Amino acid sequence: MLQTDLEKTKDNILFRIKRSIQEFDEKAVKSAVTEGIQKGIDPVVLANEGCIAAMKEIGDMFESDEVVLVQVLAAAAAMKTGMGILAPEIEKMHAELKHHDKAIISAQNEDENSIKRAILEVMLMVNDFDVIELTENESIIDFVEKDSTLSNIPTDCKKQLNEVIHSHPEATILQLCEGSEGIC
Repeated sequence: MLQTDLEKTKDNILFRIKRSIQEFDEKAVKSAVTEGIQKGIDPVVLANEGCIAAMKEIGDMFESDEVVLVQVLAAAAAMKTGMGILAPEIEKMHAELKHHDKAIISAQNEDENSIKRAILEVMLMVNDFDVIELTENESIIDFVEKDSTLSNIPTDCKKQLNEVIHSHPEATILQLCEGSEGIC
């Protein structure tokens, strides 16, 4: 089966994104991502099959001792450049959908784990979550109380959430689910 010109273009751009990240070339990543958007390639595809796939390969190479930590960090910086361009595009697409689950991220230390947090945010957005990043001083419980779209969460669930947060301050991710009959 012959590839269409659009498929060839998409494959070429994805290859360039991955290669640029693996070569730590932020300028080339920016160029390839921008071209992908201009050509009408789905930004979710550019994120998943380009940026995130490249970082997975870098992670695999790190586990196999093919690259060192400094190279992983350099690749992450290049990936972050691409994701910085893609995130607003994904948000635009995301806004057009009717229903979104919410993911609330509380950054306890702005510098520590910022790359991990950026990757997590994009992965959540790509999977149709509205991502809300709280400031360092903002409490998740206070946010849940203020946000009208979360008002149907049972009080018992909010209490349990508060207990979990305070008993596990090192927790990176908490999942808040609305269950049947008020079970969370």
